[in-house]
Amino acid sequence: MNKKESLIQSFKKEVRRTTELTFPICVDSFANLWQYEFGTLDGLPKEVEQLIAHRAIELGLME
Repeated sequence: MNKKESLIQSFKKEVRRTTELTFPICVDSFANLWQYEFGTLDGLPKEVEQLIAHRAIELGLME
């Protein structure tokens, strides 16, 4: 498993445990780590964007 896959798998596990209070912190932490490791958020996999949106809707943070 390469570094990107490892980060995505860790994020998937972490985001499932979030609440409406911890979700933004989790996403921000992941985004900061991704940007640190890869220099940009451009090219962030669609599955990560979809996961963030889906979880935000589940938590009632987005419609």
